[in-house]
Amino acid sequence: MPNPRFLFTAVMFTMLNASIAFAATAGRTFMSPKLEAGEMGIHSACMMPAEGKLSRLGMKGREGMSKESEAWSSALDAVVAGHLKATGIEIIPSGLAQEDLERNEELQRTVLKLQAKYDSVSSQIERHPKDTRKDRFTVGDEVALLPCTEKADILVYVHGQGQVLTGGKAAFGILIGGPSSSMGFLKLSLVDAKSGDILAYMRLVNNGKFADDSEKAYGKELDKLFKKMRIGNAPKKKKD
Repeated sequence: MPNPRFLFTAVMFTMLNASIAFAATAGRTFMSPKLEAGEMGIHSACMMPAEGKLSRLGMKGREGMSKESEAWSSALDAVVAGHLKATGIEIIPSGLAQEDLERNEELQRTVLKLQAKYDSVSSQIERHPKDTRKDRFTVGDEVALLPCTEKADILVYVHGQGQVLTGGKAAFGILIGGPSSSMGFLKLSLVDAKSGDILAYMRLVNNGKFADDSEKAYGKELDKLFKKMRIGNAPKKKKD
Protein backbone atom coordinates (compact mmCIF):
# COMPACT_ATOMS: atom_id res chain seq x y z
CA MET A 1 0.00 0.00 0.00
CA PRO A 2 1.44 3.41 -0.96
CA ASN A 3 2.82 5.49 1.86
CA PRO A 4 0.18 8.18 2.73
CA ARG A 5 2.90 10.77 3.29
CA PHE A 6 4.34 10.02 -0.14
CA LEU A 7 0.89 10.33 -1.75
CA PHE A 8 0.26 13.66 -0.01
CA THR A 9 3.62 15.02 -1.18
CA ALA A 10 3.02 13.85 -4.74
CA VAL A 11 -0.45 15.41 -4.87
CA MET A 12 0.80 18.71 -3.49
CA PHE A 13 3.71 18.75 -5.94
CA THR A 14 1.34 18.16 -8.85
CA MET A 15 -1.04 20.87 -7.68
CA LEU A 16 1.78 23.36 -7.22
CA ASN A 17 3.09 22.64 -10.72
CA ALA A 18 -0.41 23.10 -12.11
CA SER A 19 -0.81 26.44 -10.41
CA ILE A 20 2.51 27.62 -11.86
CA ALA A 21 1.75 26.24 -15.33
CA PHE A 22 -1.45 28.22 -15.56
CA ALA A 23 0.23 31.55 -14.75
CA ALA A 24 -1.27 34.22 -16.97
CA THR A 25 -1.73 37.95 -17.38
CA ALA A 26 -5.01 39.79 -17.71
CA GLY A 27 -5.32 43.47 -18.50
CA ARG A 28 -7.92 46.21 -18.77
CA THR A 29 -7.70 49.80 -19.94
CA PHE A 30 -10.04 52.76 -19.50
CA MET A 31 -9.64 55.72 -21.83
CA SER A 32 -10.73 59.31 -22.21
CA PRO A 33 -13.14 59.73 -25.15
CA LYS A 34 -10.57 62.05 -26.76
CA LEU A 35 -8.03 59.25 -26.83
CA GLU A 36 -10.49 56.54 -27.75
CA ALA A 37 -11.76 58.56 -30.71
CA GLY A 38 -8.24 59.03 -32.02
CA GLU A 39 -8.44 62.80 -31.67
CA MET A 40 -5.05 63.00 -29.96
CA GLY A 41 -1.74 62.26 -31.60
CA ILE A 42 0.56 60.77 -28.97
CA HIS A 43 4.12 60.33 -30.16
CA SER A 44 6.32 61.22 -27.20
CA ALA A 45 6.36 60.48 -23.48
CA CYS A 46 8.34 61.09 -20.33
CA MET A 47 8.13 58.86 -17.31
CA MET A 48 7.75 59.55 -13.63
CA PRO A 49 10.04 57.38 -11.44
CA ALA A 50 8.48 53.92 -11.30
CA GLU A 51 7.32 52.60 -7.93
CA GLY A 52 7.17 48.88 -7.30
CA LYS A 53 6.36 47.44 -3.88
CA LEU A 54 6.83 43.77 -3.08
CA SER A 55 6.03 41.80 0.05
CA ARG A 56 6.69 38.15 0.90
CA LEU A 57 3.94 36.07 2.47
CA GLY A 58 5.06 32.97 4.35
CA MET A 59 3.80 30.70 7.07
CA LYS A 60 5.06 33.15 9.71
CA GLY A 61 3.35 36.17 8.16
CA ARG A 62 4.22 39.03 5.80
CA GLU A 63 7.55 40.79 5.43
CA GLY A 64 8.80 43.63 3.27
CA MET A 65 11.19 43.18 0.34
CA SER A 66 12.90 46.57 0.02
CA LYS A 67 15.89 45.46 -2.07
CA GLU A 68 13.73 43.36 -4.38
CA SER A 69 11.20 46.20 -4.65
CA GLU A 70 13.89 48.56 -5.88
CA ALA A 71 15.01 46.09 -8.54
CA TRP A 72 11.38 45.44 -9.58
CA SER A 73 10.77 49.19 -9.93
CA SER A 74 13.66 49.44 -12.38
CA ALA A 75 12.44 46.39 -14.27
CA LEU A 76 8.90 47.75 -14.62
CA ASP A 77 10.26 51.09 -15.83
CA ALA A 78 12.33 49.34 -18.49
CA VAL A 79 9.47 47.09 -19.63
CA VAL A 80 6.94 49.89 -19.99
CA ALA A 81 9.44 52.22 -21.72
CA GLY A 82 10.51 49.44 -24.07
CA HIS A 83 6.97 48.65 -25.19
CA LEU A 84 6.10 52.32 -25.60
CA LYS A 85 9.13 52.64 -27.89
CA ALA A 86 7.96 49.57 -29.81
CA THR A 87 4.71 51.39 -30.63
CA GLY A 88 6.66 54.34 -32.04
CA ILE A 89 6.60 56.52 -28.92
CA GLU A 90 9.74 58.58 -28.31
CA ILE A 91 10.83 58.49 -24.67
CA ILE A 92 12.00 61.96 -23.63
CA PRO A 93 14.75 61.93 -20.95
CA SER A 94 12.89 62.82 -17.78
CA GLY A 95 15.58 64.64 -15.81
CA LEU A 96 13.98 63.08 -12.71
CA ALA A 97 16.72 60.72 -11.61
CA GLN A 98 17.59 60.75 -7.92
CA GLU A 99 20.77 62.74 -8.51
CA ASP A 100 18.77 65.35 -10.48
CA LEU A 101 16.31 65.75 -7.63
CA GLU A 102 19.07 66.04 -5.04
CA ARG A 103 20.58 68.95 -7.01
CA ASN A 104 17.26 70.76 -7.44
CA GLU A 105 15.12 71.12 -4.32
CA GLU A 106 12.35 72.97 -6.16
CA LEU A 107 12.07 70.17 -8.71
CA GLN A 108 12.07 67.64 -5.88
CA ARG A 109 9.15 69.41 -4.21
CA THR A 110 7.25 69.51 -7.50
CA VAL A 111 7.77 65.79 -8.08
CA LEU A 112 6.69 64.94 -4.53
CA LYS A 113 3.61 67.13 -4.87
CA LEU A 114 2.64 65.56 -8.19
CA GLN A 115 3.22 62.08 -6.80
CA ALA A 116 1.06 62.82 -3.76
CA LYS A 117 -1.66 64.23 -6.00
CA TYR A 118 -1.52 61.15 -8.21
CA ASP A 119 -1.66 58.81 -5.20
CA SER A 120 -4.85 60.56 -4.10
CA VAL A 121 -6.39 60.45 -7.56
CA SER A 122 -5.26 56.85 -8.07
CA SER A 123 -7.34 55.65 -5.13
CA GLN A 124 -10.38 57.31 -6.73
CA ILE A 125 -9.59 55.68 -10.07
CA GLU A 126 -9.31 52.28 -8.41
CA ARG A 127 -12.84 52.68 -7.05
CA HIS A 128 -14.32 54.11 -10.25
CA PRO A 129 -12.04 53.27 -13.21
CA LYS A 130 -14.82 53.75 -15.75
CA ASP A 131 -14.97 57.44 -14.81
CA THR A 132 -11.71 57.84 -16.75
CA ARG A 133 -14.03 57.86 -19.76
CA LYS A 134 -15.70 60.98 -18.35
CA ASP A 135 -12.44 62.99 -18.15
CA ARG A 136 -13.02 63.20 -14.42
CA PHE A 137 -9.46 62.75 -13.13
CA THR A 138 -6.47 65.10 -13.21
CA VAL A 139 -3.20 65.63 -11.35
CA GLY A 140 -3.19 69.33 -12.25
CA ASP A 141 -1.34 71.54 -14.72
CA GLU A 142 1.78 71.59 -12.53
CA VAL A 143 2.96 68.68 -14.69
CA ALA A 144 4.08 71.41 -17.11
CA LEU A 145 6.78 72.39 -14.57
CA LEU A 146 8.66 69.12 -15.06
CA PRO A 147 11.75 69.41 -17.28
CA CYS A 148 10.57 66.79 -19.77
CA THR A 149 6.92 67.70 -20.35
CA GLU A 150 7.64 70.61 -22.70
CA LYS A 151 8.66 68.15 -25.40
CA ALA A 152 6.37 65.28 -24.39
CA ASP A 153 2.75 64.53 -25.23
CA ILE A 154 2.17 62.40 -22.15
CA LEU A 155 3.56 61.79 -18.69
CA VAL A 156 3.53 58.13 -17.64
CA TYR A 157 3.02 56.92 -14.07
CA VAL A 158 4.13 53.33 -13.41
CA HIS A 159 3.10 51.60 -10.18
CA GLY A 160 3.51 47.95 -9.22
CA GLN A 161 2.27 46.02 -6.22
CA GLY A 162 3.07 42.38 -5.68
CA GLN A 163 2.73 39.58 -3.17
CA VAL A 164 5.25 36.73 -3.37
CA LEU A 165 4.28 33.46 -1.69
CA THR A 166 6.82 31.07 -0.23
CA GLY A 167 6.55 27.43 -1.31
CA GLY A 168 5.11 26.42 2.04
CA LYS A 169 2.49 29.16 1.98
CA ALA A 170 1.48 28.27 -1.59
CA ALA A 171 1.07 24.58 -0.67
CA PHE A 172 -0.92 25.50 2.42
CA GLY A 173 -3.14 27.78 0.33
CA ILE A 174 -3.94 24.97 -2.08
CA LEU A 175 -4.74 22.68 0.81
CA ILE A 176 -7.15 25.03 2.59
CA GLY A 177 -8.42 27.03 -0.39
CA GLY A 178 -6.48 30.21 0.39
CA PRO A 179 -3.92 32.16 -1.71
CA SER A 180 -1.88 29.61 -3.66
CA SER A 181 0.17 31.70 -6.09
CA SER A 182 2.12 34.93 -6.16
CA MET A 183 0.24 37.89 -7.59
CA GLY A 184 1.58 41.08 -9.13
CA PHE A 185 -0.35 44.14 -10.28
CA LEU A 186 1.03 46.65 -12.79
CA LYS A 187 -0.87 49.93 -12.98
CA LEU A 188 -0.22 52.59 -15.60
CA SER A 189 -1.66 56.04 -16.09
CA LEU A 190 -1.09 58.16 -19.18
CA VAL A 191 -1.39 61.84 -18.30
CA ASP A 192 -1.66 64.84 -20.63
CA ALA A 193 1.78 66.43 -20.31
CA LYS A 194 0.35 69.97 -20.41
CA SER A 195 -3.00 69.87 -18.58
CA GLY A 196 -2.41 66.96 -16.20
CA ASP A 197 -5.65 65.26 -17.25
CA ILE A 198 -5.54 61.47 -17.00
CA LEU A 199 -6.11 60.13 -20.51
CA ALA A 200 -5.88 56.41 -19.79
CA TYR A 201 -5.63 54.03 -16.88
CA MET A 202 -4.39 50.45 -17.31
CA ARG A 203 -4.37 47.61 -14.81
CA LEU A 204 -2.57 44.33 -15.46
CA VAL A 205 -2.40 41.36 -13.12
CA ASN A 206 -0.11 38.33 -13.34
CA ASN A 207 -0.16 35.24 -11.12
CA GLY A 208 3.23 33.85 -12.11
CA LYS A 209 6.86 34.82 -11.53
CA PHE A 210 6.20 38.48 -12.33
CA ALA A 211 9.07 39.79 -10.19
CA ASP A 212 11.67 37.52 -11.80
CA ASP A 213 10.68 38.22 -15.40
CA SER A 214 8.50 41.32 -15.76
CA GLU A 215 8.88 41.29 -19.53
CA LYS A 216 7.39 37.82 -19.81
CA ALA A 217 4.72 38.67 -17.26
CA TYR A 218 3.46 41.91 -18.81
CA GLY A 219 5.03 42.51 -22.22
CA LYS A 220 2.46 40.90 -24.53
CA GLU A 221 -0.49 42.39 -22.67
CA LEU A 222 1.08 45.87 -22.83
CA ASP A 223 1.36 45.52 -26.60
CA LYS A 224 -2.33 44.61 -26.82
CA LEU A 225 -3.43 47.55 -24.69
CA PHE A 226 -1.20 50.10 -26.45
CA LYS A 227 -2.51 48.88 -29.80
CA LYS A 228 -6.07 49.25 -28.53
CA MET A 229 -5.27 52.84 -27.56
CA ARG A 230 -3.92 53.65 -31.05
CA ILE A 231 -0.93 55.58 -29.77
CA GLY A 232 2.37 56.03 -31.55
CA ASN A 233 2.38 54.37 -34.97
CA ALA A 234 -0.76 52.31 -34.37
CA PRO A 235 -3.47 52.75 -37.05
CA LYS A 236 -5.99 55.41 -36.10
CA LYS A 237 -9.68 54.71 -35.84
CA LYS A 238 -11.45 55.36 -39.12
CA LYS A 239 -14.01 58.12 -39.02
CA ASP A 240 -17.57 57.22 -39.96
